[in-house]
Amino acid sequence: MEYKDPIEEEWEIFQKEMKEQSTVSAQSIAKDHEEATAERHIDEIDEEMQNWSRVLDLENEIKAVKAAKRRSNAGDDDLEVSSADEAEFDEYLDWRAKKSYG
Repeated sequence: MEYKDPIEEEWEIFQKEMKEQSTVSAQSIAKDHEEATAERHIDEIDEEMQNWSRVLDLENEIKAVKAAKRRSNAGDDDLEVSSADEAEFDEYLDWRAKKSYG
C-alpha cells in the first residue's frame, strides 16, 4: 500500500471541489445571461408591438379623414386634405427614420 500525505489528499479534494464549484458557477452565470437576453428580447418585442399599434392607429385615422373628405362636398376647401398634409402624415408614420417613443 502506498502512503499518501494527508495534506496532499486534502489538497486534491479541495481542488476537485473548487473545480466543481467553478462549473456550477459558470452554469449559473450562463443561465442568468440567457434569462437577461430573453427578457431584453421580450422588452424589444413589446416596444415594437406598441410602435406598430401606433402606426395602425394613425393609418386608421388617415382612412377616417379620407372617408370624411369623400363624404364632404367636393368644393369644400376647408375639409380637403392636401398632398402636403398627406406627406406630413407619411413622415410622421415613418417611425424608423425618427425615434417615436410614446
